[in-house]
Amino acid sequence: MELLCKVRANIEHCRMVKQGDKVVVAVSGGPDSVVLLHLLYQLRDELGISLHVAHLNHMFRGAESEADAFFVAGAAKQYQLPVTVEAIDVPAYRDERRLPAQVAAREVRYRFLKRVAGDVGATRVALAHQADDQAETILINFLRGSGTSGLKGIPPVRENFYIRPLLTVRRSEIERYCAEMRLSFRRDSSNFKPVYVRNRVRMQLLPLLESDYNSDMVSNLLRLGEISREEDDYLERQAAQAYREALQVAAGGRIGLSLGRMREMPQAIRRRVLRLAWLALTGSKRDLSFEHTRTALNLLGNGITGSSAALPAGIVATRSYDTLELRASQRKPSVGNYIYPLKIPGATYIPELDQTVYGSVITGEAAPDPRSLPVSEALLDFEKLPPQIFIRRRREGDVFRPFGKNSAIKLKDFLIKQKVPREERDYLPIISTPEEIIWVGGVRVGENWKIGGNTTKMLHLIIARGAPA
Repeated sequence: MELLCKVRANIEHCRMVKQGDKVVVAVSGGPDSVVLLHLLYQLRDELGISLHVAHLNHMFRGAESEADAFFVAGAAKQYQLPVTVEAIDVPAYRDERRLPAQVAAREVRYRFLKRVAGDVGATRVALAHQADDQAETILINFLRGSGTSGLKGIPPVRENFYIRPLLTVRRSEIERYCAEMRLSFRRDSSNFKPVYVRNRVRMQLLPLLESDYNSDMVSNLLRLGEISREEDDYLERQAAQAYREALQVAAGGRIGLSLGRMREMPQAIRRRVLRLAWLALTGSKRDLSFEHTRTALNLLGNGITGSSAALPAGIVATRSYDTLELRASQRKPSVGNYIYPLKIPGATYIPELDQTVYGSVITGEAAPDPRSLPVSEALLDFEKLPPQIFIRRRREGDVFRPFGKNSAIKLKDFLIKQKVPREERDYLPIISTPEEIIWVGGVRVGENWKIGGNTTKMLHLIIARGAPA
């Protein structure tokens, strides 16, 4: 019962639950969530909690997803626990909002869990993230150039609502526990596709680092996360106090910060204060990159009165005599001409659009189904592509042969037929050779570059908002 003791200790150390709590247990059917449910079921009387099982079918994997839902419903019945099982069309949600599949799934899943908790009167939601997930998250954030906030990884408790009792438990311990307790579980086939960064980190990078560089890599990453979490929490408290002292205006869709107060702050606090202002104005922490923050803060020392910097989401930072002000722009700025070489593999940032195009070369066996891709992603036949590929703004006189068409038409006419609003057309990145359009980003790929039955190597492109993290 070593694992049971370990999880109990983690729950108590992080004060995850209190007597009388009802806990929604998110169960996907995989080994992690199956073990989480098994352990919480054994601890429920000792902890004084009640359990409600929740499962969401994301509708990505057809019959496989339906079988997962059936399995979880059966497991809940075996434990004689109430269960909520629902199916939500996440692919449609993804396409509608032009989000990467994993981002869309996360948004829908958390919304579902919060709603279920509200419906059943639960005060906590238990998630099955474990120690290897934590190490992968920290490593991925490091590779993206994240600061302390990213290196702290996944919090054991978030918003005093989401709890992660398995965050100190290794994947190997979970698999051993399943074998010892003869627990059956499901395998998500998408977890083994190297097209996703997390899967490649889990299956390729971390094993390499452990075998060739440091056998304690996961433990070291977990320690880094704990140190970063403690230091980040301290800096956030300092920044919150500094923000209150600098705040002059918070009304009418604008935030005004005292220039004098901002200049007195250490740079580490100054950046966090700007992010707090961004959060207060937009309601979200997303989209504001390090480069955006640096551009806005440059106004403190180098800008003259009236100078400004464009930020994502239509927000503009402006310097007045004694204030740094953030407010929503009244109109969408025009897009100037631009052209950038497409990095393959890599990330190509388009500052004029505040978008990034990610490119990677994959083999057929690792490729997702093109029909399941959102409009923000494309699969192209890599062998047909020339060595030089660019991202550019649309041009007067552009022609394009869309997928499924026998001849080229004017790009303007194509966009009109696709009902793309005039004010949005310049915000579509055009992926092209020196002569031809390969992909009208976010709309359609070109016929000449489509994949076929003989395609072995593919270029996978993804458009995402903001600069690379």
